[in-house]
Amino acid sequence: MKTIFALSGLVAFLLSKRAEAHVKWFAQNTEQRTPIEISALNRPLFWGLVILSAAVIGLLVFLDRKFEKWTFYGKINDYIAGFEKKAASILRIFTGASILLAWQSNSLIAPELAVSSTVGWIEFSLVLLLLTEVTTPIAGLGMMGLYVYAISQSGLFHLLDYIFYPAIGYFFLVSASKNKFVFGSRTPALYIGLGLSLCWVSLEKIFFPHWGLNVLAQRPELTMGLPHDFFLMATAFVEMSLGYLLLIGTLQRPLAVLITIVFLTTTVFFGKTEVIGHTILHGALLVFILIGPGTYYPAPISFHKKLWLRVLFAAVNFLIIMAILGLIYFKFVSGRGNE
Repeated sequence: MKTIFALSGLVAFLLSKRAEAHVKWFAQNTEQRTPIEISALNRPLFWGLVILSAAVIGLLVFLDRKFEKWTFYGKINDYIAGFEKKAASILRIFTGASILLAWQSNSLIAPELAVSSTVGWIEFSLVLLLLTEVTTPIAGLGMMGLYVYAISQSGLFHLLDYIFYPAIGYFFLVSASKNKFVFGSRTPALYIGLGLSLCWVSLEKIFFPHWGLNVLAQRPELTMGLPHDFFLMATAFVEMSLGYLLLIGTLQRPLAVLITIVFLTTTVFFGKTEVIGHTILHGALLVFILIGPGTYYPAPISFHKKLWLRVLFAAVNFLIIMAILGLIYFKFVSGRGNE
C-alpha cells in the first residue's frame, strides 16, 4: 500500500512538472539571456532537492529489482514484448506526423526554429521516405543531416535540447541492418538521446529561472498553490531524474508510460505548440514501452548484480552526471552568451 501511495504521489508531481518542459517555447522574456551564477545555487532548497533526488532514484532502483521478481509484472512484460516488431512502424508514423506538423508551421525540429521554404520541402520529402520500410534508412540519414543544418543555423548550444532528433534518425538508419549488433544499437541510442535531452533541458530551469517564473506568472494554476520558486526548481530536478533513469536503464517500460501520460496532459495547457514539439517524443516513448531494455546491449544499471551496488551506482552517478552537465551548461551560457 505504501508503494502505491508513493507511486501515486510521483505521478501527480510529474503531471504538474512536464508543463514546464521547454520554457523557452512559452516564456515572454527569453531576451534576458544572463544566467544566474553557480554560487547562487548554494542554498538549502537546491541541496535539499539534490539529496532528495538521489534518495528517490535509489528507491526506484530498489523498486525496479522488486518488479523484476514479480510474476505478474513479468507476464505483462512478456505480453508487451510480443509487439516489439511493430515498434519501428509506430515510430515512423509518429515521426512522420511530427515532421509534417513542423513543415506546416514552417519550423524545424522544434517550434522556435524557423526554416526557409527550401528546407521545408526537404522536411516534406522525409515524410514521404518514412512511408516505406525500404526508404526509412534514407529518412533517418536525412534527419541527422537536418540536425547538423540546424546547428549551423542556431548553434550547438540550442540544439543540445534536441539530441533525441538525431538519435531517432540513427534508429531509422540502422533499422535495416543485417548485423545484429548494429541493429541492436538503435535502442540504446534512443534511450541516450531522449535521456540526455531531458537532462539538458532541465538545466534551463536552474540557470534561467526568470524564464520559468515568467511562464508560471502567466499560468499560476500549474503550481497547485506551491511557491513558484520551489515549484520551478523541483520540476528541474524531476526532469533531470527522469532523463537519468532513462540513461541507466531503470524501470524502462513503467517510466515510458509515466512520461507519455505527462506529455499528453500538458497538451491541455499549451495546445498546438506542445503537439508540434512532443509528437515525435510520444513515438519514441511507445518504442520504449514495446522494446523495453532491448536485447544486445545491457542497461548500465544491470552491470551490478547486488542490489546495494545498484542503488549506490544510481545515486552516486546521478550526482556526478548532474555536476558534469551543469558545469558544461554553465560554461556554454556564460562563455558564449547563450547564442
